[in-house]
Amino acid sequence: MLLEKQNTSRRTPGLVTWVCWVGLTALGGIVGTFLLSVVSNANTSLNGLLIWCYLASPLFFVALGQWLLLRRFVAQASWWLLTSVLGFLFVYPYLLIYGFSALFTSGQSLIFGTQEFWSVSLSLAIMSLLFGSLVGLMQGILVIRRLGVAPRPLLWWVIGSTIAWGVGYPLGEQFLASFLWHGSTPFSQAAAELVVGTTWGIIGAITGAVLIWVGRARVKVW
Repeated sequence: MLLEKQNTSRRTPGLVTWVCWVGLTALGGIVGTFLLSVVSNANTSLNGLLIWCYLASPLFFVALGQWLLLRRFVAQASWWLLTSVLGFLFVYPYLLIYGFSALFTSGQSLIFGTQEFWSVSLSLAIMSLLFGSLVGLMQGILVIRRLGVAPRPLLWWVIGSTIAWGVGYPLGEQFLASFLWHGSTPFSQAAAELVVGTTWGIIGAITGAVLIWVGRARVKVW
């Protein structure tokens, strides 16, 4: 009885939670990408292995930051950290499709308005929608459904995650990057961090809004 009372009296996420969620999501993406870049520059022989970690590393740090907030609102939130495993499972086809498309265009894919730009943006959007739905499904099954009465929270979370990824990656990695890229000149560190932070910030803003909506509409915590 006491345990049930403790579980059902957990806090409800609000505006402060949303702000922290967005900030931690963006920061996690930046930290993960920066650390990966440091290791890659320090030892180029690891680049083959690092390809597999390209998306998994930021996703792990994002999941870690989000978990710090989730554990205040839902029991057994540690399952959230398992979502980073999806980075290893699905990053390879993601890179093959998007990376090959970008390289095949010889940089034209980052020139806004070109045919190559739109085709690569479309492929990125499709892969992001797929990846977002898979991540959202796993997160929903393991954690989000505990915020309310299943299956409604799970359904809305998957939809929100799908939209977040499908919008965040094209806007950040393609549209914003196209305005910061100047011909063959490599991205500066500040520009790269801005692109990554914007990408994950958009994802965090959308998923954070869904989290608050689901949390406020909950009936009980399982």
